[in-house]
Amino acid sequence: MHPDVVSAVSGDCPICGMALEPRVIEAADETNPELDNMTLRFRISLVLTLPVFLIAMADALPGQPLAGIASQTTLLWVQLVLATPVVLWGGWVFFQRGWASVVSRNLNMFTLIAIGTGVAYLYSVVATAAPGLFPDSFRAADGTVAVYFEAAAVITPLVLLGQVL
Repeated sequence: MHPDVVSAVSGDCPICGMALEPRVIEAADETNPELDNMTLRFRISLVLTLPVFLIAMADALPGQPLAGIASQTTLLWVQLVLATPVVLWGGWVFFQRGWASVVSRNLNMFTLIAIGTGVAYLYSVVATAAPGLFPDSFRAADGTVAVYFEAAAVITPLVLLGQVL
């Protein structure tokens, strides 16, 4: 993808992290395995992200409809279960490319995406599994700690959509 990189084999650009594109386009209508992979990851991630987003935003709705259905702790665990495949499977390609950018010392958008979603997800896992590790000022009246599963989960399919487009 980067104009300074020329390679005889397909793969990721060592500078920008995007997939390398052929210099000459064939007239044959071939399938693009990377596009198929990103599309599948996007669709599955989107389906799993929607409930995470709705759960996270439910407190802002009048009457707080989820409060009567499940405790806040239960809702946090549901978000953890739904966000895990989105971040770890759907976003795995971003972690791979982000790591490659650190190793090659060519930081790029994948570095930022991997760090942002990774930190939000890991913080939220710790806050859900071990809220007692946080100071009292971090905890709500019910003992839970605010989490950012929805941020990590929403960013992942949005970036996947960008890759598909």
